[in-house]
Amino acid sequence: MNAVPAAPTMPEGPWVVVVGAHRSGTSAITGALVALGLQGVDPGDRMDWAESNPEHWESLTAALFDDELLAEVDGTWDAPPEPGRMPDPETARRSPADIMAAAYPGPGPLVWKDPRACLLLPYWRHVLPAPLAAVFVWRDPMAVAQSLHARDGMSVEYGLALWERYNRSAAAGLQGVDTYVLDYDAAIHDPTAAFDSIATWLGDLGQFGPSGRRWDVEAAAATIDQGLHNQTGRADGAESPSSDPLTLSRWLGTVAGGHRPFSTEPPPPVSPWPDALIALRREQIGLRAELTECRAELGTEVARTTALVASAEAMEQALRSGYQEEIDRLVEQLHESRQRAESLAWEIQKVTSSASWKVTGPLRAAAARVTKPHD
Repeated sequence: MNAVPAAPTMPEGPWVVVVGAHRSGTSAITGALVALGLQGVDPGDRMDWAESNPEHWESLTAALFDDELLAEVDGTWDAPPEPGRMPDPETARRSPADIMAAAYPGPGPLVWKDPRACLLLPYWRHVLPAPLAAVFVWRDPMAVAQSLHARDGMSVEYGLALWERYNRSAAAGLQGVDTYVLDYDAAIHDPTAAFDSIATWLGDLGQFGPSGRRWDVEAAAATIDQGLHNQTGRADGAESPSSDPLTLSRWLGTVAGGHRPFSTEPPPPVSPWPDALIALRREQIGLRAELTECRAELGTEVARTTALVASAEAMEQALRSGYQEEIDRLVEQLHESRQRAESLAWEIQKVTSSASWKVTGPLRAAAARVTKPHD
């Protein structure tokens, strides 16, 4: 009897999770951390390159899994679920251990990045082996909003709201986690200083102590494309972000560097507009999904109705064909009967017109009187 293969177990790590909103430079920073000495995602599972982001350093299977987790709580990457809603790790349809074991077949220390993790940190903190470390990458909110507009056609206002939600969610989810807060623009302008600081911080964490001798700051800094200088900051003529993202970005600037653990809470929201915009978009996505479902159902009903009409027409044609055959048969019988009647009438006329019929007339009359019953 063949033995049942053992289920994959969650890679032990140690783990570094790179968190940050979409278009915040998490791919560039993750690639640099791999060059620094961390183990990245398996090449066979890396997301396809795109012109706007040629180096994702992102697990495709893990990203799809995060999409499933967001869908469980009625959210998507661009329409996050309501704050506080989180999928239950005990009821997931797929095992996160299976996902991560496939994405990271090699030994640790491991680095994983997915912007969706900002929204799902409580879930991943529950399933990834402790102690967890994080690099929290943030970028100027207007630069992120403009990049989302260029890539996805998203309005700048909504891009700012999304930046607000992602970064607030990350700040809340990282409370109590050893975290390095990294200003993307600062890292691009002086990568050597940035990764030297990160390497020192990692070396001070107990789980990464054995790897400290392998940190290659020069290799990490060399991965940063200096052409990215032109992609940082705001475009000329761009208006300043509203008070909410501006307040949060200023706060992030004050907490830059390593934290053991991260325990500083962000300032409260200035106004409800970011949450309101996201709630509206989530509702619009839900309505579009309902409309798509209704259209699909309508298409099914139209096809069903068309089939029923065709079937009814075929039955009607068959009935008409059957009735016509019966009518034709009766008409033929009537025609034959008329011909027979005409033939008989002609025979009678021929008999009554014959000389013999006339000669025997007195005899027929006498016979009729004999056979006539008496009164």
